[in-house]
Amino acid sequence: STPADNCCNDPYSPGVAEAYGLIGNSSVDGFDEASDSVGPGIYGGSVQRDINGDILIGTQYENHNHVPGPLYDGSGYSLMGRAIHIGREKVNELLEDYPQLIEEVSTGGARPLHICGMSERGQHCTQILIDAGAD
Repeated sequence: STPADNCCNDPYSPGVAEAYGLIGNSSVDGFDEASDSVGPGIYGGSVQRDINGDILIGTQYENHNHVPGPLYDGSGYSLMGRAIHIGREKVNELLEDYPQLIEEVSTGGARPLHICGMSERGQHCTQILIDAGAD
């Protein structure tokens, strides 16, 4: 039995992140002046969804972008973003059970290929996502 079997194939069901070892949070959710970088509240973070699973759109975290966008849910990086931060094997594992995460939308409107371009480790996941059909 896989976590997908237990969670009705919903990657956002309680317990999925834990089942894949993808728990954790960022120490800075917004703009970090010291490192001149942004946290998951602004880019790559997990987003709020309604009861149907649709992404909620509104004023973005810390009003960093004046254009309405996906609302941050306060739980750190998105599921696929966390997998990308870990590496290729974790991305493959997650996509086997949740292929719909190939185009997961996170804060800032970022998708998995965008997240790949944000770090050297992420860059090594790019081809996996392209081969799986990422656009």
